[in-house]
Formats: sequence, structure tokens, C-alpha cells
Amino acid sequence: MITFVCWKWVPKQPHGPRLFRSEHVNVLRAMLERHAPFPHKLVCITDDTRGLDPRIEAFPMPETTFEELVNPHQVKYDAAHAWGRKKYFPNCYRRLWVFSREATVLGERVFALDIDVIVTGDLTPLVERDEDFVGWVDDKEPKLKGGAYLLRTGSHPEVWDEFDPETSPALAATSSGTGSDQAWMTYKLFPPEGSWGVQDGLVKVNWLRAGPQPSTRLVFTAGHSPPWSADVQRRYPWVAQYWRM
Repeated sequence: MITFVCWKWVPKQPHGPRLFRSEHVNVLRAMLERHAPFPHKLVCITDDTRGLDPRIEAFPMPETTFEELVNPHQVKYDAAHAWGRKKYFPNCYRRLWVFSREATVLGERVFALDIDVIVTGDLTPLVERDEDFVGWVDDKEPKLKGGAYLLRTGSHPEVWDEFDPETSPALAATSSGTGSDQAWMTYKLFPPEGSWGVQDGLVKVNWLRAGPQPSTRLVFTAGHSPPWSADVQRRYPWVAQYWRM
């Protein structure tokens, strides 16, 4: 049994570009139903269960002290663009809880996915791995991406146990990683025991003007340009074929 895990919480910017709704999680469930032909379930860790498909297992948001942390990349950007437009860098440190020992309640093996991913192909080869941790590594950048990873729960508790909200964000920002949780994952786990890349069918949406190849399995979009946005579906008409109920 593979437990797919996604996170959805009410953001500080309730009308911003990174607003994820239950209907988006429901579409993720439908895509997994089509492309994960092996025993699996989808767990949504959330503080708002309204509208979730009953076939999705809702899990309460773990209590942490990380919600108010500031992503160091936000500080750097604001300083460099003091007189220009601001850019929003999300804080996703709470997602590190999946690495805790307590997260074994989710199941033996979890496959973490961003809600705004597009599933286009059979995921079986991605889960048929023996490593305790398999991460998505963009071939062009020496860092882990937080949008997808496979984890044997409890196998890397140091990622959670050694995260210090006062010092770890800045420490992670000195590594090759960017972002919040994925920067700390890079700091602690790069290079990973196992990895996926373009050769395994993990690609970014802007690489696929003509649409996914037969070998494509997961297509990742930017948080500010999700697959349900009209602009993305205009630029990539093929998206609507895959991102649907």
C-alpha cells in the first residue's frame, strides 16, 4: 500500500495565487485513480475538510511552531527589490512533519505530492524502488525539489528532529536548495539515496509545449501558475486532457 500525501491549509493570502481548494485535491485523487494501478490511498493533511471527496482520507494538521516563520528567500528578495514589486515566497516548513517518527501513522511508505501536479502516466515505476528515500532532482540544479518524494516513514527522523525554527531556515538557505521545506530537505538529504529525474518521466510544464511524451508521468507547475488557471490552460491546451475529474 502506498499512501499519497498532500497538504492543504488556509493561507494568509486567501485570494492569492497559491490558494488550493478541496476541488483541486479531488482532481488529484481522480488522476491517481487513473494512473496508480496498485494499492494506494490519498491522504490530505488539512485544516479545512469541507468539500473533500469522501474517498480521500483527511488527516488533521499537526501542531507545530513553524507557521509564523519567514522564508529567508523572502527577506533576500524584499531587500533587493525594495522599490519594486513584491513576490510571495511561501512557508511550507510544516510539511517536514512527514519525516517525523509520528508520521508512521500514515503508512509504511508515503508518496508526497504537490496538489498542483499533473499526473499523466503510470506511476508504478516510481514506487517500485527499494530506497528509504527517493527524491525528485532536476537535472539542471543540484538540489531536491519538494513537489514529489517517496519515503519510508520513520527512516529519516533527523529531517524533523534537527529542524530548529530559529536557525535552520537560514542554514538551509546557504545550501544549493531554495524554498522552505525543500531547502532544508536539500541541506539534510542531498545527494539522496535514490532519485527521479526527467529520465523517469518527471518534468516541468514549460518543457512541454506540444504535450507530454508517452514516458511522461508527473508534470509540475509553478505555485503561482497552477494547472487550473485559465492562463496555463491557454498556453498548454493539453493540460485540460489530464487535469480533470
